[in-house]
Amino acid sequence: MKKIRLSFMLLATATLLFGGCSKDAEDDLSIKGIALSKTALTLKPGASETLTVTFFPENAANKNVTWSSQNEDVASVGNDGAVIALKPGSATIVVTAAENGEKATCSVTVTLNDPVTKAGEVEGVWEKYSVINVTGHIHVPAGKTLTIEEGVEVIVGTDGQDANDTKIEFIVNGNLYCYGSEEAPVTFTVPADKRKPENYFARLWGGIIGSGTCGEIIFDHILVEYTGAVTTRTSPSVVAGLFKPAGGEGMVAFNTNNPAGRYVIVNSTFRYTGEDAIYVQGGSCIFAGNLFYAVGEAGGEAINVKAGCKVDATRNLMYSPNTNGFKLSNSGADGGARFQAQINAYNNTIVNSGWRRDPNKPKGGSVWAESGCLVNVYNNLIVNSMFAAKAPNFGIDATDGPDLNSKIDYNYYASGNAQSAIPQHIANGTVLAFDGFKPGVADVVYSEHDVRGNAAGDKDPLFVNFPFADNPVLSYSYDEAWDFHLQSGSPALSGAKADFTPYFAGSGITINGKVYKSPAPASHFGVLGTK
Repeated sequence: MKKIRLSFMLLATATLLFGGCSKDAEDDLSIKGIALSKTALTLKPGASETLTVTFFPENAANKNVTWSSQNEDVASVGNDGAVIALKPGSATIVVTAAENGEKATCSVTVTLNDPVTKAGEVEGVWEKYSVINVTGHIHVPAGKTLTIEEGVEVIVGTDGQDANDTKIEFIVNGNLYCYGSEEAPVTFTVPADKRKPENYFARLWGGIIGSGTCGEIIFDHILVEYTGAVTTRTSPSVVAGLFKPAGGEGMVAFNTNNPAGRYVIVNSTFRYTGEDAIYVQGGSCIFAGNLFYAVGEAGGEAINVKAGCKVDATRNLMYSPNTNGFKLSNSGADGGARFQAQINAYNNTIVNSGWRRDPNKPKGGSVWAESGCLVNVYNNLIVNSMFAAKAPNFGIDATDGPDLNSKIDYNYYASGNAQSAIPQHIANGTVLAFDGFKPGVADVVYSEHDVRGNAAGDKDPLFVNFPFADNPVLSYSYDEAWDFHLQSGSPALSGAKADFTPYFAGSGITINGKVYKSPAPASHFGVLGTK
């Protein structure tokens, strides 16, 4: 009897002990762990996918979590776990339990959009971070719009398009909106195996041409390179009457033809052009904050303006344009059919200009103004260029020179010690930039408020690290590490003209619903003041 009673008591005790533990476990709803529905994702820019969280136990009492991305430039995540791919790269999405800090992660890889091949008529959107392989002439139809988003690489084929070996041209009869960013510019280039020094002036494709019906073009953070193909009789631009009817004319990187058009180019780079970078024959234009280098083979300007244009050009850095930083002219007025060319060129920095021009045909060297254009050329920092600003018969005869109301003043000229060894330069007495700044040089404009050195090396503008004294004058190799800010104490920090109003500083130019305004004049010379 005692044995039976003892066994019963042990059983009862065990039941109480173990039964109590099971109930406690069932009541513990704290989080023991979390997991995500996926531990890895591969997305294309603009795509999205929502991650979900599994809790352990499933009936955890507190299911609050926070979401974060360890690389928000590549992929973002919302409070609901929705992951949005932004640009190519890698990111890790982290979800964290609010109760105890338990974490789970998902690795996200964002890849380029699939390559697309284009030729003929185009419109719509070329999506961000796409590769567009252009295999034939491009036409944006009149009344239509093509938008190119950030990070798009437009690779233009270099094969001839017909028996005349006509190179590809990009003609805009409607509107073109190119929106890059500092981190991800839109690039117009050629196949990778063609991007090499021997092709810098090989004129591998035509360029971008706004026709007489082109209404608007915006370039913001764009790179254009390897342009300048020579036209043929069958070039679309020739057939359309935009270039010489017989062909044989070198094309430019960017061209316009509509006086009623609106064109803005900002924060962009033009390089490796056979001819001019920007050549406008019509339109209201702002060209600001751009970089030009290795522009022109045997001739060519960074910015060339003709009749039918009203232009503000400022904060542009021009390194080694073949002939001029600016060529400004009222040619093409067509008996008054196109309005007078009007240009404000102010606070630009022009370096090494004019030296690569055919030495048997010297012309220009920094700024060239002629043929009745109305210009205000102020606050430009002109360094190591073959000549100071030139304007034939300036203030005397507007047939050869600019409009008599034009102003070319408040510019800064300085020469280092580097010299040219080209025989024609020696014969012409222009082996040193300072030679082209001296009194008596034909067509050079001397004005009251200009700043000029009295000898080579004088009036050093004191750039932060550009080799002013000995940079080879014929060099067109641009070093991205150069810093054209002015050091404290630079003589170029004061004396510029700040009391004039650019054409588009007030109302601006509206393109695709956005207003772009010209920067105000700076009180220093050139593009950049101190840091």
